[in-house]
Amino acid sequence: MSNYLTVALVLIVAFFASIFYNEAEKDRIADDIADREAAKIARVVAMEREQQEAARLAKIEKAKYKDDIDHDSNPKTDKYKIVMNGSESFDPDRGDKLSYSWVQKTGEDVELSSTTAASVSFSAPTGEYTFALTATDDYGLSTTASKTLKIGPEPNDAPVVIIDVRKGK
Repeated sequence: MSNYLTVALVLIVAFFASIFYNEAEKDRIADDIADREAAKIARVVAMEREQQEAARLAKIEKAKYKDDIDHDSNPKTDKYKIVMNGSESFDPDRGDKLSYSWVQKTGEDVELSSTTAASVSFSAPTGEYTFALTATDDYGLSTTASKTLKIGPEPNDAPVVIIDVRKGK
């Protein structure tokens, strides 16, 4: 009888050991799954942060251009006429008249229609240009503001070729 008891005892111990091992294995697998899910979430969060940062940088880059100007869609021209108007400028002191001074800061050199008028124009090819306008009152006080504009390239898509093939008569 003691052999049966020993076998029964071994089987009971083996049974409980397998339960313990299976529970430990389940915990290890669950921890492994949780770690992988946490890593996935961390990657998703990192990607979202990268996208948000890219969007923020794009917004900053776009803010550099106060004006984006599309080209005139005329293939015979390579320049675009631009008008800049500073006549809305004012001095809070009533009665002070303003004088104006336009200066090109960046971009391919262009010829302004005037450097002292409130409104000026010029023609320019595709590119980025920055201009500064200084308004000075009768007492010599002045304020300067800059404006960057970007003239886009001529829009142009390649032609679409369609060949119709059929049996002749």
